[in-house]
Amino acid sequence: MSSRLNADIIAGLFFILVGTCFLVGSFELPFGSFRRIGPGAFPALVAVGLIAMGLVVFVSGRRSTAKIAPAHVHIQKVFVIIASIIVFGLIVRGGGLLLAVLCCSFIAALASRPFEFAKMVLYGLALGAICSVVFIKGLGMSVPIVGPWFGS
Repeated sequence: MSSRLNADIIAGLFFILVGTCFLVGSFELPFGSFRRIGPGAFPALVAVGLIAMGLVVFVSGRRSTAKIAPAHVHIQKVFVIIASIIVFGLIVRGGGLLLAVLCCSFIAALASRPFEFAKMVLYGLALGAICSVVFIKGLGMSVPIVGPWFGS
């Protein structure tokens, strides 16, 4: 077993750090009870899952005997992902959740290779529909599925 850092160890530590930060932040919100879950329960549950995933990735990185390859950061792709999140925020109120998720997933897909236009549009529509059902119908969020830009 090597004591040198590899990508899995770094990723695992990053997941653990982010999960711990969100877990600590969720303590500010009430957890509620099993009958009536409060707003702090879901972020805490997701944070614990992220910490657990981080531990799994960290342990697999420690056990790995693969040679350590230099990390390549494609800064252009990082900016494309960030741009997709910004576009989501700009579109969601006026265009609705469906259009915002479609645009966000489509722009984020520009960072991948090979880019397949038809497949990305289908994925975006499917993801937008799923998000609409889960967040608006299931959780009762007050975000329009189709926004006022389209006359609704």
